[in-house]
Amino acid sequence: MKDKPSLLIIGNSNVGKSSITRLLLPNPKKFKGKAGKSPGSTLLIKSINQEKLPYQIVDLPGFGYMKHSSQRRQEHIKQQIVTHIEKYHSNYFFGLVIINILRIEDEINKYYIQNKETIPLTFELIKFLDEFKIPFLVIMNKVDKLSNFDVKKSINIFLSSAKDYGLNLIHLNDFNNENLQVIPYLEFSALKKINVGKLKGIIHKYLNKKVRHASGTL
Repeated sequence: MKDKPSLLIIGNSNVGKSSITRLLLPNPKKFKGKAGKSPGSTLLIKSINQEKLPYQIVDLPGFGYMKHSSQRRQEHIKQQIVTHIEKYHSNYFFGLVIINILRIEDEINKYYIQNKETIPLTFELIKFLDEFKIPFLVIMNKVDKLSNFDVKKSINIFLSSAKDYGLNLIHLNDFNNENLQVIPYLEFSALKKINVGKLKGIIHKYLNKKVRHASGTL
């Protein structure tokens, strides 16, 4: 993990992590990842490295949607994530928290509205990354599956619920990376390649910042 700066990709299972990873690779055909056909199947931490890619991508195991998995296995995968980030958080120059926008309402309804004593797994994950000061972008993937009205509705539900957990999110277009009190988000579609340019732009902005800091030019 020390050869190149690392980009963290993390999120609940079956949200499109592999599809988004392919969009970032100079040679996506060489990437062996499977696009979410077995939710919750990823147990090993994968590092993706290609010669012309100026950083490496680390895809952490998904959690939160394991239809055929036991509670014990889910906790095991979650602990893997926690242990890895605690050990390697300083290696990451940036992170992507991938969310399936189709599941936002269900998750918030189940873990927040119906039960005030629990926390939606997505918010728990965001709070955890924030504690380690890893800069990251929340990507709301699969917006192509919804109407514009439903996209806005789901995003508004997510943003308002997040505030109740002390999380302030702002659209990437309005984000100033000097403001550490807010977290940027971006609506996205890996299938339709919506906002790919904006995603690559913010990644390279933080990569350049990491490189300058490492070389002592900051």
